Amino acid sequence: MNGESECLCSGDTSLDFKERIEPGEQVAYWSMFSVPSDVDTITLEIPGFDPIEDIPIS
Repeated sequence: MNGESECLCSGDTSLDFKERIEPGEQVAYWSMFSVPSDVDTITLEIPGFDPIEDIPIS
């Protein structure tokens, strides 16, 4: 979130936002988060999918 509590991400305000992704289609989205300096990896959880663990961050 920025200073106005707005999302720092591609989100639904992105010009490329799609509500449905067709088979074989690829779309890239991004989000920015602040994490403590001692955190080296994260786990990404997307509803309906297995978690992706130990993603390195920098």
